[in-house]
Amino acid sequence: MHELTVVNNLLKFLQNFLKDKNIEKVIKINLRINPLSCLDEENLNFVFRSLAKENNLLKDAKISVKRGEDPLSREVIIENIEVEVRDGDQKD
Repeated sequence: MHELTVVNNLLKFLQNFLKDKNIEKVIKINLRINPLSCLDEENLNFVFRSLAKENNLLKDAKISVKRGEDPLSREVIIENIEVEVRDGDQKD
C-alpha cells in the first residue's frame, strides 16, 4: 500500500514541523501530486485517520489532493498546511 508509506513520511514531517509551535490543531493538509501517481485521496485519508487517531493535533485533519500538470514532477509536494493556533486565529 503506497499510501501507507506516504502517510508515515507525512506524519514524521508534521511532528517535526509542528513541534514547539503555538498550534491547537491541524485542519487540512493540501498536497499536490504527480498527475501519473496512483495515490488515492480517499485511501490517504483513511490511512491518515488510522495512524493519527491518538494525536490531538492531527486526529481531525483532512488531506486534500490536487494533481499537478507536470508528469516529471516529484510524486508528492506539500502545498500548505491549514492550522488553528491556540488564540483562535487561523493561518497557513
